[in-house]
Parts: sequence; structure tokens; C-alpha cells
Amino acid sequence: MLIGGVKGSYKVRDEEGKPQERREYFYGYKMHASMNAQSGLITSLCCSSGNRPDNEYFCRLVQADLAQGLPVDTYAGDRAYDDSAWHVFLQAKHLHDALKLNEYRRQKKDGHKGVWEELQASAHDQNGIRQRYQIERKFGEGKRGHGLGRCRYVGLIRYALQCFLTAIVLNLKRLVWLLRGVPFKGRARAVA
Repeated sequence: MLIGGVKGSYKVRDEEGKPQERREYFYGYKMHASMNAQSGLITSLCCSSGNRPDNEYFCRLVQADLAQGLPVDTYAGDRAYDDSAWHVFLQAKHLHDALKLNEYRRQKKDGHKGVWEELQASAHDQNGIRQRYQIERKFGEGKRGHGLGRCRYVGLIRYALQCFLTAIVLNLKRLVWLLRGVPFKGRARAVA
């Protein structure tokens, strides 16, 4: 999730004296999370600055899930996590791969194109791609209902604190639903 955008704009004059508008960009911070598809609980989380590539944090999430002893079978992710090293990493850990492939992998004209087509046609890949929307839905819930769309504090550590607290709230809400069947939607109403 990327939070940021245009920080500000200002006008400068070029060599000919003509005014030009320049923009200063602020790339913000990102939250990387893994989630159990069956329970809907966030299992691992890490934060980074907005200019870091997403796939850099994939290995940390997988290793954190494995260190917790979670029953993990398949990892799904969007195109930002598509990296040959992570496909090999998942294969070495005996995990199934459902990372969404970039277009260039299927447009190759060499002998390696078949490997990617075979991976994309596998049942684990198809199932993982179908379940990937759940983590996106969890991000949407965090942004819409819990202020995750705006960084409340400046600094990566403070942003990480905001993300971890939001993840705890999202998991607690999900636990109440799993254990009691009580949803947390809408405003609380007084019981008459």
C-alpha cells in the first residue's frame, strides 16, 4: 500500500526566464502483509518507505509465517512481488506459488516461456489468484474504517506502529466474527 503523493509545487524560472512549475514528490510509506485466506487474519506485517521495491519484503513475510509454524501451502501476491528469485525461494521451501506474473514472462520467445505458462495453469496458482482479493479487501477495510489511508505520524517507526495497531484491531474484529458471529459494521446502536 502506498501512501503519499505530491508534497508541493513551486515555480522557478528556466535559463530563458520563463516560469516553470516544479513538483516535489513524497513517496510516503508502504505496508506489506501476509494473511491466512481461511481465517482472514493478518499473520505477518512489515513496513517500508515508499521508494523501496515491494518484492524486497516478500522473503521476510514468508520466513515470519514459517517461523510461527503456520500451516502454509500457497503464497499469492500481485505483480509487484513477481521476481524469479522468489519463485525459486518458494520452490526451495516446498511451497506453492501463486504470484501474479508480469506480462513479459508470457511474451518471451525463448524456451523458458513454457515454465511460466505451466506455473500459471496450475491449480494452486488459479486458487491463489482467486483468493488474493481477500488481502486487498483487508487493506481497504483498514483504509476506510481505521485511518490507514493517511499516515498519522512522520517517520517509518511511527508509521509501523500505526500499521501494527491497525492490524491488531482488524484481527480482533475478525476473531470476534469467527468466535461469536458478531460483525463490526456500521455505528453502534443503543439497545432499547
